[in-house]
This record gives sequence, C-alpha cells and structure tokens, in this order.
Amino acid sequence: MNTDERHLAALLEGVPLFERCHHSDLRVVARHCAVRTVPAGTTLIHEGETGDEMFIVLAGAATRGRNGTAAKDYGVGGYFGELAILDPAPRSLDVVTTAETTVAVLSRQALLLVLDAVPGVAPELLASLARRVREGDLRDAPVD
Repeated sequence: MNTDERHLAALLEGVPLFERCHHSDLRVVARHCAVRTVPAGTTLIHEGETGDEMFIVLAGAATRGRNGTAAKDYGVGGYFGELAILDPAPRSLDVVTTAETTVAVLSRQALLLVLDAVPGVAPELLASLARRVREGDLRDAPVD
C-alpha cells in the first residue's frame, strides 16, 4: 500500500473526523501519523489498558467488542481510540483486526503537535466527540 504523505492525506479526506479539513492541513496530519500493517487477529486496543494512540483504518477491517462479542465493525476510513488520546483512561473495549489491516496511528503527542500546527482540526475532533456522546445518550435513553 502506498503510504507516502500525499497518498495518506488523500485517504484521510474520506475519514469523517477529517472530511472538512483542507488537503494541506491533512498533509500535516499525515506527516505525524505512523503507518502499520498487522495480520488478522491482532489486538490493537486492549480493554482496561491505558492508551495514547488513535487508529484510522486505511485497508482491511477490525471489530470492537468485549470478551469476544462484536459491538461495531470498522472498515476503511473507520477510526477508534480518539478518546484515549484526549483523556488518558483505561480503554473500554478491545479492538481486533479481522483481516490483514493497515492503520494510520496518531499518538497523543503527535495529535498535540497537529492541533498546534493546524487549528482547524480541533473543531472537527470536538464535533466527532459530540456525535459519539449524543449517540451514547440515545442508546442509553429509556424507551416508553
């Protein structure tokens, strides 16, 4: 898979977290990402462990769940772990690859550098987190 900065920036355009960012801003984000390819069955996030990385699926697939029970699937453009890089706390679920998967990895330290260099990323990240909170509230709301 081609993972040079321009190609990675183009892939990031399709990620909801970054879809409204300018391409030149995404090149800055891409510059701060590490790219990893891992085999199927690799646990990227372990429930209960403190993490400082978020992941963006560039190729392949992963699933999120607890004790082997899938709760959500991630394909190309899916991202996870962004809460941990904003608020270091134990991870709430496992995320395991279901196929050979290539991910862009953004650490907490790299994200802070990106936010300094590209202020436009912060509102998108906040909007994404607000959507997740809203979705969680709707799932937890009692049904009459």
